Amino acid sequence: MRHLKTIVSVLAFLSVISCSKNVVDESGKVTFQIAADQFVADQTKSNVSDYTALPAADDFTITIKDASSSKVWSGKISEWDESTQLVSGNYTVTAEYGDAAEEGFDKPYFAGAADFAIVGGETKSVSVSVSLANTVVKISCSDDFVNYYSDYGFKITRTGAEIVSFPKGETRAAFLDGYMFVLEGTIAGKSFSREFSNLDAATAYTILFDVSNVGGSTISITFKNETVPVELGDYELND
Repeated sequence: MRHLKTIVSVLAFLSVISCSKNVVDESGKVTFQIAADQFVADQTKSNVSDYTALPAADDFTITIKDASSSKVWSGKISEWDESTQLVSGNYTVTAEYGDAAEEGFDKPYFAGAADFAIVGGETKSVSVSVSLANTVVKISCSDDFVNYYSDYGFKITRTGAEIVSFPKGETRAAFLDGYMFVLEGTIAGKSFSREFSNLDAATAYTILFDVSNVGGSTISITFKNETVPVELGDYELND
């Protein structure tokens, strides 16, 4: 009987070791890196850094979900503990910086995702490619426009609410949700508005104002290589 108890105890001990070993064998670790694409499409092949400061990799928030889309972990990438064990299986990690709902100057929104698989006993290195997920809009005025009109200003609105204003001399670009917005302007006491929609993400657009005819009452707005005249009414040129 004493020998039987000893054998049972040994078997129980070996069973605990085996279970622990299986947990380790069925788990793995993962490290994450951010690969940021700051290119934006426009006529001059510019970069996001031309319009705002770029975020550091540690500023990104990552969210890990398993194959059933259940959240496994979320937080700053700098807070991820690389010794964390994940059960073997398929996962998706998303990386974000900024907020898609926030618009204005210095409001870039970067986003990206990557799929990866965990294999027991291995460490996986995952690189997440992110790119600009909102739209860049800049207001530009020609030298003739600036010389002839001393009083002007613009603002971008949506459903009547102001998003960002461009007073005279403002050279910064705004980051917007490009699905729709309205550009409103006041030039020499005359107002106008024009709606823009379906603008692409990761793309920089310039809205150029110019004088159509010196001494006249019409300006021109150029957008995506299309020039549209806007009648303002009589205006006396500056001395």
